[in-house]
Amino acid sequence: MTPERRFASLIIPHLKYHAADLELDPNSLLSEYGLDSAASIDLLLDIEDTYGITMPDRYLTEETFSTASSLWSAVSQLIRDARATPDVS
Repeated sequence: MTPERRFASLIIPHLKYHAADLELDPNSLLSEYGLDSAASIDLLLDIEDTYGITMPDRYLTEETFSTASSLWSAVSQLIRDARATPDVS
């Protein structure tokens, strides 16, 4: 499974109006599939848990959460940044 498909499978359960057995168009507006503010928070928590990242406030925008593509762009950038930053704990 490609990273994008894995990501889409993470998003779909949070979409009230999207059939789970259908592929998600990465450019469709997630709000049209029922992603509201409460579902966005749940999705955010799932993303952070799944990918081991923390999404900074600057990414918590309507634009970031508008489509699967825009959300994946932000998440994949955070994953790359986390891999490039050494763990100093």
